[in-house]
Amino acid sequence: MCCIGSAAFAQTVKITGTVKDDTGSLPGVGVTVKGTKNATTTAADGKFAITANVGETLVFTMIGYKTNEVIITNQTQIDVTLTSTASDLNEVVVVGYGSQKKSTLTGAVSVITSKEIVTTKNENVQNMLTGKIAGVRVVQNSSEPGSFNTTFDVRGLGSPLVVIDGVVRNNFSRLSAEDIESITVLKDASAAIYGVRSANGVVLITTKKGAKGSVQLNYNGSYSVQRPSYMPKSVDIFQYMTLANEIQMHNIGAGVKGTTRFTAADFEAYRSGAKVASDWNGTVLRYSAPQQQHDISASGGSENTNYFASLGIQDQDGFFKSDDLKYKRYNLRTNLTSKLSKNLTFDVNLNGIIDQKNQLLEDTYWVIRSTWYQAPTEPIFANGNREYLANVPSSLNAYAHANADVSGYKILQNKWFQSTTSLTYDLPFIKGLSLKGLFSYDYQVATNKIYNKTYNLYTYTAATNTYNPFLQKSPSTIRREFYEYPTSLFQGSANYNKSFGSHNVSGLVLYETSTLKGDNFQAQRELSIPVDQLLAGNSLNQIGSMSTNQLNLFENKTASYVGKFTYDYAGKYLAEFGFRTDGSSKFTANKQYGFFPYGSVGYRISEEKFWKDSPLKFINTFKFRGSYGKLGDDGSLTYQFLTGYTYPSTGTPTATPAGSVFDGNFINGATSRGLANPFISWIEAKTLDIGVDAEAWNGLIGFSLDYFVRNRSGLLATQATTLPDVVGANFPQENLNGDRSRGIDLEINHRNQLGKFFYSVKGTMGITRTMNTTRVAARAGNSYLNWNNSTFTQNRWNNLYWGYGATGQFEDWNAIRNSSIYVPRNTVVGDYRYEDWNGDGNINILDNHPISTSGLPTLTYGLTLAASYGAWDFNTTISGAGNVYVSYFEQLNTPLWAGGNALEQFLDRYHPADPTADPYDPNTQWIPGYYAYTGTVPFTNTLANAQNAKYFRIKTIELGYSLPQKVYNRLGIKGLRVYANGFNVLTITDLKFLDPEHPSSDFGYVYPLDKKFTFGVNIKL
Repeated sequence: MCCIGSAAFAQTVKITGTVKDDTGSLPGVGVTVKGTKNATTTAADGKFAITANVGETLVFTMIGYKTNEVIITNQTQIDVTLTSTASDLNEVVVVGYGSQKKSTLTGAVSVITSKEIVTTKNENVQNMLTGKIAGVRVVQNSSEPGSFNTTFDVRGLGSPLVVIDGVVRNNFSRLSAEDIESITVLKDASAAIYGVRSANGVVLITTKKGAKGSVQLNYNGSYSVQRPSYMPKSVDIFQYMTLANEIQMHNIGAGVKGTTRFTAADFEAYRSGAKVASDWNGTVLRYSAPQQQHDISASGGSENTNYFASLGIQDQDGFFKSDDLKYKRYNLRTNLTSKLSKNLTFDVNLNGIIDQKNQLLEDTYWVIRSTWYQAPTEPIFANGNREYLANVPSSLNAYAHANADVSGYKILQNKWFQSTTSLTYDLPFIKGLSLKGLFSYDYQVATNKIYNKTYNLYTYTAATNTYNPFLQKSPSTIRREFYEYPTSLFQGSANYNKSFGSHNVSGLVLYETSTLKGDNFQAQRELSIPVDQLLAGNSLNQIGSMSTNQLNLFENKTASYVGKFTYDYAGKYLAEFGFRTDGSSKFTANKQYGFFPYGSVGYRISEEKFWKDSPLKFINTFKFRGSYGKLGDDGSLTYQFLTGYTYPSTGTPTATPAGSVFDGNFINGATSRGLANPFISWIEAKTLDIGVDAEAWNGLIGFSLDYFVRNRSGLLATQATTLPDVVGANFPQENLNGDRSRGIDLEINHRNQLGKFFYSVKGTMGITRTMNTTRVAARAGNSYLNWNNSTFTQNRWNNLYWGYGATGQFEDWNAIRNSSIYVPRNTVVGDYRYEDWNGDGNINILDNHPISTSGLPTLTYGLTLAASYGAWDFNTTISGAGNVYVSYFEQLNTPLWAGGNALEQFLDRYHPADPTADPYDPNTQWIPGYYAYTGTVPFTNTLANAQNAKYFRIKTIELGYSLPQKVYNRLGIKGLRVYANGFNVLTITDLKFLDPEHPSSDFGYVYPLDKKFTFGVNIKL
C-alpha cells in the first residue's frame, strides 16, 4: 500500500529545454523517460518538451553522439550538450607502460571494453573474445571443466605476452570478466616495448577501479545448462551386429563374401530380452550438466580515494554420470587509489584466485575412449551383478574409469596471490614530469593429490557360479605434488607529457628488474590400508622426488631499460619511437642483452583544412599509419648454453632404471645433456605494419585495415640431419631457421539510431599465412625428391597436409568396371576413389602432393550485433573460420576399430539394401551414404580422410530486459536487469558428426565443446 501511495502522489512536472552540440542546436534528438514508453524528439531548433515525474531520468540519444542521462529533481528547464562520438578518438587507451589518446595512436592497436566482453558468457575470458577483435584468433578445443583448453593467439603468430595491470602474468583465462575494465591488443611493432617476449604480440588487461561518488554495489548471478556439442554416440546392439556382419561379409582382401558373425537367432535373442545389451554411453555419460556464476562488487570514492572490490564464485560440472568431474573457482580483487598529497598518489592492486578441479584418475581422453570402444555385447557387470565389474577386452571398463570410488581420482588445486603497489609523484617544479616506483610480488602454488585405487574386474563362470578376479592398478598409491612460483618485479620510471602550442610531446624512461623462481617436490607411497592419505602408506617403494623440467625448477632474472618518445602536431602529424634493452639470465654472459627498437608514424589527413573544406568532410577521421620494429622471443630457451648431466637418468627404452649395482646397492645413473651451445640466442622478429583508419558521419560507419609482414630468424633447430652422427653426442639447438608471416586485419563498424531503436554492428576478419624462409635440413638427390619430401620445407607454406587427393566414391559397379585407374579385386560399391594426380593410371607415391592445410585456421572472422529498444537489449556474436581441415584416427575413423564398437556416424554408409546380400555381386542393390561399406577405411593421408572444418557459428546470443525505473525505485534498488544467453547456439559447417573446433589431437578423444544456455540477473544497489 505504501508503494502504491507514493506512486500516486509522485510529483509530475513538464520539462522543457534545448539540446545542442559544440556547433549549435541539434534537431531529431531522442528524449525518453528511462524505463518507459514516454518519449519525444527535439525540433529543428533543438527544443523539446516532455512530462515526467520527479526522480525519473531523461535519456538523450542520437546517432553519432554519446548518450546523456539527467535525473529530474524540481527543475522545469533542462539544457543538454551532447558530445560527438567522434570524440571517442580523444578517449585514453592503455598502451605499453602508459596510456595514449586513441586519435594519436600510430600502431596497430585494438581495444575492447568490459561491456563488449560480457555479452558472451563463458568460464574462460579468452572464449568471451571470440570474433570480437580483428586478428585475435580464439579456438576453443574443449569445454572440460578446469582444463581451459583454448588456443589464443594474435594474428596466428603464437601465444602472446599477457600483461595484467602492468605486470606480466599467466592466469588470464582464470580472471573474472566482471573485474576487467578493458583489453588492449598490441599487434605490431608497438609490442617491441616489451622486448624479448613480444614477438607474438602483447595483450594488456586493465582491471576496474573506483570513481568519485557514493558506493555502488553490483551483483551478477547466473545459472547455466551445458549440453555437449556434437558428442558422438555408440551404436546400439542391433546396429552393432549389423556392422559386425558387414565387415565379416566384406572379408577384406579376399574379394569374396565371408560368413556372417551374428545369426537371425542372435538378433531375436536381444529383441525378445533373452539377452540384454549393455549401454556404455548411457551408463557413463550424461548430456546435461549445470554451471553457475556469482559476482558481487563495490566501488566508489571521495576527492582523494577511489576503491573497487569484488568477489566471484564459479561452479561447473562435467558430462559424467558419476559427477566426479567438477571445477570451482573463487576470485577476489581489491583496487585502491589514494591521493596522499597534492602531488603524490598511491595505488595498490590485490588479487587472489583459488581454483580446484576434481577429476577422475584416468584423464577424460581414456574415459571417452573406453566408453566408445566397448561393444554392447560386452557386459558392464559380470553376470549383471553390480558388485562385480566385468573383465572386458583390454580391461577398458569405462564404468571403472568413470567412477572415482572405483579407480581413484585427481584433485588439482591452484592458488594465486598477486599484488602491485606504486607511488607516483608529479614534480611541482617541472610541469608534466612525474616519477613512479612500482613493486609487484606474485605467488602461485599448485598442489595435486592423485589417488590410484586398486580394483578388480571379474569373469563369471556359470558352471561353478564363481567370479574370477583380475587385479587392476595394483598397488594402490597416493601421490602428493607441490609446485610454487614466486615472482617479484620492480619498476622505476619517469614520464613527461607536455604541450607547447600545437606541439604535443611525451616521453618515458624506465628501468625494470624481475626475479622468477620455480620449485617443487613430490611424494608417493603404496597404501597399507585403503585410506587416501600419505600416512596410510608404507615405506616400501616410497618415492620422494622432484620435477627437473625447466618449467617447474628454475630461477630466472631479468633487467630491462625502456625508452619511448611520442610527438604530434595538432593531432595531425604523429610519430612514436621507442626501444627496450632486455637482459636475461637465460643466456651466456656475453649474449645476455638484446636491443629491440621500433618506430611508427601517422598522418591524420582529415585534420587538414583542405579536407575539412572539401566534399570529403563527411569523413571526419582518416588516418594513415605505419610501423616497423625488431621484437624477440625467448619462450623456448632453457639454458641450452650450459653443459652437464641429467640426474637421475630417465631410464632405458625398456623402462628399466638407468644405473648400476655397487656392493649390493643400486646407484642411479646420470645422462649427458649433450653438446652445449654458448652462442644460442633469442628468436628475432622484424615486423612491418601499414594501416588506415577511417570514420564517417560521426560514427555512422568506420573501418580499420592493416597489412602486416613478420620475418623471423633464429628459430631453434639442430643439425641432426646435416652432420654425421659419428660425433657421439647429442647435437645442441642452434638459431638456424626462419619464416615469414603475412596477412591482413579488418574491422568495420556501423551504428545508428531510428527513433527509440539503437543498434550497432562490428565486423572483424583476420587472415595469416606463414612461409618457411630458411630450413637447415639434408637435401635429397634430385629436385623432385626434394619437392616430394614433406620434411624439407624451405620456401614452402607451413602447415601443409601431404597426401592423395580424392574424387568421391564408386557409386555403382559400372563406375568400378570403367575406372580409368587400377582398382583391386576386393573393391566394392562405395569405396573411395583417389586422385591419379600424375595421370599414370596408378595410385602410388608419385601422386603424393599438398592436398590441404593442417592445424589451426588461417582465416577467422566475426560479426557482433547490439541493439536496444526501450527496456529491451539484444546482443549476438557470430564467429567463423576457414581454410582449416581436420583428420581423425582410431574410432573416429574406423568403425569396429581394434575389435571394438562403432559410432553412430558410421551408419551413414554405403550398404546393400538386403543386409545379407553379397557385396561382391554386381546385381546387389546399394543404398548410398557418407562413408564406405563397413570394413573399407580411407587411406590416412588422403582427402577422403581429411574433412573441411570451416564453419559459421552463432557464438553467443543474449536478450535482456531492464525493469522500469519506477519499479526498481519501489524496490529500493538502482537497477535490475534479467537476461537469457546462449553460447554455441547454431553452427553451420561441412564437417559431419563433430564440432568444427574439436581438435584431431589425441585421436579426437578430447572432451566435447558445449552449448550453454544461461539465465541471469544484474542488480545495482
